[in-house]
Amino acid sequence: MKKHLLLFSFLFSIIAVSNLSAQGICNPSGNILVYSNYDGGTFTINIDENIPNIRIGLCSYEDLHVTISGTYAGNVVEVLYAGYNSGGATSVTGVDAGIVSILNYPPVTLFDADGYGYMICAYECDTDYVPGGCNTVDQAVDYFATNLDGAFRYSEYQYGAFSGTWNMSDGGNCCLGADESCTIAIDAGQNAEICAGDSIQLSGSGATNYTWFPLTGLSDGDIYNPYAGPDITTTYILTGTDAEGCVGIDTVTITVNPYPVVTVTDMGDGNLIATGGGTYQWYFNGDPIPGAINETLVAETTGYYYVVVTSAAGCTVTTEEMIVVVQGIADNYYNRFVTCYPNPVNDELHIAISNNLQVETITLYSVNGQQIQTITNVNSNTITLQTSAIASGIYTVKLLTNYGIVVKQIVIE
Repeated sequence: MKKHLLLFSFLFSIIAVSNLSAQGICNPSGNILVYSNYDGGTFTINIDENIPNIRIGLCSYEDLHVTISGTYAGNVVEVLYAGYNSGGATSVTGVDAGIVSILNYPPVTLFDADGYGYMICAYECDTDYVPGGCNTVDQAVDYFATNLDGAFRYSEYQYGAFSGTWNMSDGGNCCLGADESCTIAIDAGQNAEICAGDSIQLSGSGATNYTWFPLTGLSDGDIYNPYAGPDITTTYILTGTDAEGCVGIDTVTITVNPYPVVTVTDMGDGNLIATGGGTYQWYFNGDPIPGAINETLVAETTGYYYVVVTSAAGCTVTTEEMIVVVQGIADNYYNRFVTCYPNPVNDELHIAISNNLQVETITLYSVNGQQIQTITNVNSNTITLQTSAIASGIYTVKLLTNYGIVVKQIVIE
C-alpha cells in the first residue's frame, strides 16, 4: 500500500540535565530514537528509561551492527533500518527478529534537491548543509516520522562509526528538520511490469508541477506523464507542488522482466523440442499449427518451422526458422546399419555399428530433449552405454555419421 507524504511539525524542547553536556532530549514525551551516520559501526543501545512503545530508526552507508539491551529493552516494539548497507551485513540483536526491518535504500518520503532520492546515509544536523550524495536531515527526519508511529524523543547524527554503549537517557545531538507548513496528496499511478527493452507511460496527478527521480530510463523528468523504459526494476519518486508551493510525494515501481532464453533442439526425424518458456506456439511455413502448443512437436512434413515462446511474465520470443527434413525412422536407409540391444534395456545398452558407417558422436536424449550422455571419438564398432542409473522411460539415441544423422529409439526399464 502506498503512503502519501505526512510531514510533521515538532515542538523542540531540551531538558537541561547536567550530565547531558551538548546532547539533549528533543521531546521528553517522545518515543522515536534515531541513530544515523556514514561509517556504520558496532554499538549497543542501552534502554535505561521506562518509555513505552519505543521505536528505533537506523541509517548508514556502511554496515551497522546494533545490540539493544538494558532494563527496559522489552519496551522496544520496532526497529527500522533504512540505508545503503554497503556490505550487506547490517544486523540487530537483543530484540525479537520479528520487529526488525532492514530496508536497503528505500525511496525517500521527502524530495530534496540537495539530498539523495533514496535513503542511503544522513550524518549532518544542519538543515542548510548539502550532504554531498547522502540525505539531508529533513529527508531523514521525514522518513522516520512517516514510517514510525509516535514523536521524536531524540536523534543522533554523526559522520564516523558508532561504537561502545549509547544510553537512551543521554539523548542525542539533533532532532528536527525544517518545518514544512503544507502538503498535498499526489498519485504516481499504479505499479507496472514491462519486458526488457520496452517502455510504459507514467501518469502522475494531484499537483501543478512535477519532478521525477531518478531520471534513468525516463523520457522527461519534469512532466506528469513521461515514458519509462528502465533497464532494471526501478522505483520512481514523484514530487509534486501546487501553486501555493505545497509539496507531496508518491512512488511507483516499474518491474523489468527478462525475455525467455529459448533453445530449440532437432532430435532427428522431425522431433523438435523447445525449452525456456511458459507457453508455446509452433509455426509451419509461417502459419500457426493448430493445437501445437507444447514444448515438443513432431513435424509431419518437410519445411520451415519456428516457435513463439512466452514467459510467465508475458515476454515473448520468436525463434529463427529452421528447415526440418522429415524422414521416418523406419524409412531411413542408414538406420539399418545401427542396432541397439537389448531393447528394452536395464543396465547396459550395446550399440552395434556396421563398417559402412563412420560415427563421430553418439548422444542419448530424454523425451523432453535433455542431453543425458554423449560419447565422442567413436573408434569401435560396438559401444556400451551404462544405463542402470538412468530413470525409466523412452529415450532417443542420436548418432552423427558420415552419411548424416541416424536416430534410434530405446526404452529403459
